[in-house]
Amino acid sequence: MPTASSSLFLLCFLCLFSVLKSQSDQLQILLNLKTALQKSSTNVFDSWDSSRFICNFTGIACNSGNSVTEIELSNQNLVGVVPFDLICKLQSLEKLSLGFNSLSGRVTDDLNKCTNLQYLDLGNNLFSGPFPEFSSLSQLQHLFLNQSGFSGVFPWKSLENITGLVTLSLGDNPFDLTPFPSEVVKLTKLNWLYLANCSIGGMIPRDIGNLSELISLELSDNNISGEIPSQIGMLKNLWELELYNNSLIGKLPVGIGNLTKLEKFDASMNYLEGNLSELRFLTNLVTLQLFENELSGAIPAEFGQFKKLVNLSLYGNKLTGPLPPQLGSWANFIFIDVSENFLTGLIPPDMCKEGTMKQLLILQNNLTGEIPASYASCTTLERFRVSKNSLSGTVPTGIWGLPNVNIIDIEFNQFEGPVTPDIRNAKALGQLFLGNNQLSGELPEETSEATSLVSIQLNDNQFSGKIPEAIGNLSN
Repeated sequence: MPTASSSLFLLCFLCLFSVLKSQSDQLQILLNLKTALQKSSTNVFDSWDSSRFICNFTGIACNSGNSVTEIELSNQNLVGVVPFDLICKLQSLEKLSLGFNSLSGRVTDDLNKCTNLQYLDLGNNLFSGPFPEFSSLSQLQHLFLNQSGFSGVFPWKSLENITGLVTLSLGDNPFDLTPFPSEVVKLTKLNWLYLANCSIGGMIPRDIGNLSELISLELSDNNISGEIPSQIGMLKNLWELELYNNSLIGKLPVGIGNLTKLEKFDASMNYLEGNLSELRFLTNLVTLQLFENELSGAIPAEFGQFKKLVNLSLYGNKLTGPLPPQLGSWANFIFIDVSENFLTGLIPPDMCKEGTMKQLLILQNNLTGEIPASYASCTTLERFRVSKNSLSGTVPTGIWGLPNVNIIDIEFNQFEGPVTPDIRNAKALGQLFLGNNQLSGELPEETSEATSLVSIQLNDNQFSGKIPEAIGNLSN
């Protein structure tokens, strides 16, 4: 009979043999993965050598038992077809990150064998065909498949078995058109949902209010119709809400003002109507974009007190009344476009108070008064368009010579006075539109020193003298 010591020795030997075989198997899997992707222009595989310990391979992490738990090869210029049949033999694999590469081919059903995956990133690649059913990946918490070339019918039913998902990013794939999937609104642990540009149709379900952990909801560039449900006001942790370029109708829902953590809101290019009054409570807004809708009424005076607002785009609506006088005066304001409305009153004077403004676009309204002198020192300004209003007075000295401005458009107003010689400093100026005003005097010789000029419109003014000959020598 074998002694106790010999039995113990045999057991230890078998354990050691098992460990060594496991190490050998894992090594072979990783070397085969390297071979499959060998045409990649990368040095990430330089350390993947049979003479080295696998847990020291670049991009590989292991647990205490030296089993591979992570493959992190995102953003490594990888090309080729991923051998999921091999990868999913790594039974302890919890993280597979291959995003931001140029991987191609199909994702095979073998992916279902990666049953311990918690993190899967295949986003921003060049895959083809449909994404396979994946309900066996019940441990998944983070799934990134965005912008990867997947098509056909997405297996939404698979999500029913993956209730722990925190991140779901499927956007920018040409899937077949589908109504808003009911499986998604049952994923109550989600905090990040990216379904933009992936052929979602139908209406946003009322059950969207179940996703109370969401901080980012992106549904833009789809075929979504109907109204924005009032239950969206239950998502009180949202800091980003993107709904642009759909077919949404109706008013901004009562309750959207509850989203007081919201910093980014974009529902542009829809058919929304009604006023903006519900938004007056969103004091943390950084960027608000609602252009090309059918919104009406006044811009809430409270917007003038928003201390984080840097980007406001409301063009192409039916808004009336004045711009809040203190608009943009609190933060590093960058951009305003309220063109093509029916706004009245004065241009707020302090939108470039912090010296960061790049675009001032308020054309085609009914604004009156003069251009505030403060904009003459707004050296960051790149686009200055106030045409088709009822503005008057002289253009403040300094605006002509703003060093970074590439368009000055003041057409169809009642401006008077001269173009001043400081236009020589406008080295980036490509378009100068001055027509249909009451500007006078001679066009200064220094205009020819604005060497980027491409287009000049001077018609219907009271200019005198000759156009400087040197303008004809401008190369553009």
